[in-house]
Amino acid sequence: METIKVFSTIDDKNIKKKLSDSPIWGDAYTEDELIHVDESKKLYQYSIKFDGLKPVQVTKIKKVR
Repeated sequence: METIKVFSTIDDKNIKKKLSDSPIWGDAYTEDELIHVDESKKLYQYSIKFDGLKPVQVTKIKKVR
């Protein structure tokens, strides 16, 4: 398993209960893609463990801006 930082403008308080169906995936970015996010928007960082392409566990959530 690999832990990847996923960034989103959506704050999903219930992500641990429904990780695969979370609304963050509709507005998710990797660190390399952050240049596409408006600087004025709030941004949340989710550290997520993946098994291949499948997200399996959220290990940390923090507000970045």
